[in-house]
Amino acid sequence: MLHARRFGAAMLVLVGACSGGSDPTPEDVDAPPTSTCDPATVLPSNYRPIATVSAGAVTVTTASGVTSGTIDATAGGLAGSPDNPYIYVDLAAGTKVALDDLAARTSTAWDVALKRSSLRVNGGDSGTGGRKLAVVQANDLASVTAPSTGYTEDDFTDADCMLVGLPGGEPASAFGEWYDYDPVMHTVTPKAEVYVIERPGGTRTALRLVTYYGDATNPMRGAYYQVEWKQLAP
Repeated sequence: MLHARRFGAAMLVLVGACSGGSDPTPEDVDAPPTSTCDPATVLPSNYRPIATVSAGAVTVTTASGVTSGTIDATAGGLAGSPDNPYIYVDLAAGTKVALDDLAARTSTAWDVALKRSSLRVNGGDSGTGGRKLAVVQANDLASVTAPSTGYTEDDFTDADCMLVGLPGGEPASAFGEWYDYDPVMHTVTPKAEVYVIERPGGTRTALRLVTYYGDATNPMRGAYYQVEWKQLAP
């Protein structure tokens, strides 16, 4: 969940007479200094919260327990991304959640958010949904089961309320460095990983990113994800 980080420690000032000490009174105890960190304030301009709902679509179908299709996280292209929001997805329902970035911060309705190459999960610094994510090394969904450990929340701020970013400039998230980047071809390739999202109620979904270029009419259109996921047994 969004959180405040507390710095320093209480200092006890003991006042005693020469003949002996006494227990400190409430007035003798200094209140600990505090500093409140709002993670949203450290997000880079390309990923800052936008008060509009994404125009992108989630277009999926489900067959034999596997949901597959596309998520449009193009966000107006690379140049337009500062003025376009994340797209929010409910993996249990298989639908887009019509939220802007500001409302999403306190919503429990979404599981994952996507914007260009930035992926986030609804927990920790990204939201109050209590979702956690574990990374499984796998090329497909078939053999993936829910791991018992290794779940983490998003955490893109350090103890000094400074951004923790990925090499590409995205805010760090539980997804980690999920892609390989080719600096010659300038292409993004998802790693051979499956992401298991765990909800507070114990339900889990395994998500795989098939390709970053899932628009059949424009194969080099980035951030048009081809994805697949399945619900896992408790």
